[in-house]
Amino acid sequence: MASIFNALNIGYSGLKTSQVAIDTTGHNIANAQNPDYTRQRVVISPNTPLNTEPGDIGLGAKITEIVRVHDEFVYKRLKSSSSNSEYANFRQETLDEVSSFFPEIEKNGIYNGLSKLFDSWSNFSKNSDDSSLKIDLAQQAKSFAATLRDTREQLQKTQDSLDEQLRTAVDEINRLGKEIAEINVRINTNESGGANANDLRDQRDKLELALSKLIDIAVTKGEMESDTTVDSHLIESTDQYHLSIGGSSFVDGSTFHPLVLESPGDGTKYSNIYYQRQDHVSFDITNYIHGGKTGAILSLRGSDYSEEYGKFMNGDIQQIIDKLDSFSSSLIDNVNNIYAGHATDSMLSDVAVDPNRLIENSDLKIDTAQQFKVKIYDIDGNVVAERSVPLNGMTFQDVADHINAADIDDNGDNTVTNDVDDFVTASFDAEGYMSISLKAGLKEQGYRFSIEESDWNNPSLFAGAMGMERFFDGNDAKSIRLNKTLDENPTRIAGNAAPIAGDNTIANRMVQLQFDKVNFYIDGKKEPYSQDTLSGFFRMSATEVAEKTTAAHTTAETSQSLLNAVVDEFDSISKVDLDEELTNLMKYQTGYGASAKVISTIDQMIQTLLDIKQ
Repeated sequence: MASIFNALNIGYSGLKTSQVAIDTTGHNIANAQNPDYTRQRVVISPNTPLNTEPGDIGLGAKITEIVRVHDEFVYKRLKSSSSNSEYANFRQETLDEVSSFFPEIEKNGIYNGLSKLFDSWSNFSKNSDDSSLKIDLAQQAKSFAATLRDTREQLQKTQDSLDEQLRTAVDEINRLGKEIAEINVRINTNESGGANANDLRDQRDKLELALSKLIDIAVTKGEMESDTTVDSHLIESTDQYHLSIGGSSFVDGSTFHPLVLESPGDGTKYSNIYYQRQDHVSFDITNYIHGGKTGAILSLRGSDYSEEYGKFMNGDIQQIIDKLDSFSSSLIDNVNNIYAGHATDSMLSDVAVDPNRLIENSDLKIDTAQQFKVKIYDIDGNVVAERSVPLNGMTFQDVADHINAADIDDNGDNTVTNDVDDFVTASFDAEGYMSISLKAGLKEQGYRFSIEESDWNNPSLFAGAMGMERFFDGNDAKSIRLNKTLDENPTRIAGNAAPIAGDNTIANRMVQLQFDKVNFYIDGKKEPYSQDTLSGFFRMSATEVAEKTTAAHTTAETSQSLLNAVVDEFDSISKVDLDEELTNLMKYQTGYGASAKVISTIDQMIQTLLDIKQ
């Protein structure tokens, strides 16, 4: 049966609920500027009434729960959009930096250096005996080679920097994962009695969002529960929690499995990301990571490391490096191949080979379907002997043996003392370096020899690939340099084929090279990646860098627009609206005052009863 004290308790319950509602509203207002805070709402329900005749008598109100207005599905889209935006922005920033390494528009980059180099060869071809033109050519070659090396070094530093940033990112990922696992323990403890750990869930969401910007994550939190009586957007998860990275469990409730960085191959300074089980067995998950800053780092640096080639087989920076190396390698081989046509007294390769290996099975880019010629010149520049050397089905030793063969009548005159083998000897040393040199006493008599292509339209590239006579040293953009001997004494640069003054054959062939289509190879493959002119291939490569950068800008802008839209949606649901909170504050303040009035009224009623008793 209802009593006056029930009425007093009703007033008290009103004060209590209004107080909690005011506290919650004040909490919202205090955190209005906190970007990681989710607004909270009190759920007020009536106490269980007294069932009487003629009807139920209410016993006041109670706070059943305090909930945060959070839509888990919108939050998932927010994490995904944040991950995509971070991925796109990081790629844009890095590719902007890479693009600055190719300042072709300002006409001071590699393409301009190549043009100046061929211009110097063209000037040199007009007078191949002019020492001043030789010095100018040497200077242009050194400057051009330095530009290639500097660009390659900048790209390498960028790739190295990405690896360092990967290490920093993984450390941060592990820190966030550990904190999430620790917060899960506190959430489970706080919610074990039925309460909602709203602020702790906000902290976990903050860590999740930060983690999603670093790496693509997959999070499951049990079943989704909705309560439209509080808010139509209230969709919250249960207390289960599992977070995975690259398909592997990273945080499972309160259990945390850190990521580790390990070398993907012997001798490399780079690291890949591994998932380590509790039994310390590691799995490489690098190729399963595609989002966030970490995914962007891997897409740029590379994620598929090859021990065979000692480099990454993918990655935007690696591909740019590969093409720059391919350009430089083809330039070196073709220039040196032409320069081997300069008559000299000895040649020594700068590439060691297995003499007994078939040429077609080697890594050298030699066209075994073609042939080359060995020419012998006398002191007057006359060709006194000439021998074609086939390459098809030949080992490197077979090539030397063919040059040395005494049973070949090069001149067709049945004379055994005026053939190529009578002037030069070809051999391999113990390390596999090939040498060709004049026989004793012939140098002093003015004889010289050269290696030329049988068909310059279809070169074998034997001399260039072996480095028999070098204008450039090195084999890629990292190592390209003007030959040391020519650098020390540029006047030794030769533009002639025959050993006589006035011949400009080599210089003219160098000038023609800029118009010839040559093969470009990548990753040691026997089939050429491309066939183009030197300038055409470089322009294509530089254009690809520009296109990648433009595409990165477009993707970043699109991703940012999508993120802004999701942020607006999320904020409209979960962020504090001060106008709404002030309205609620006045409402709860009024309720508190009304409840206080109820209590004062009951107090007067009790006082009246006491007065009657007296």
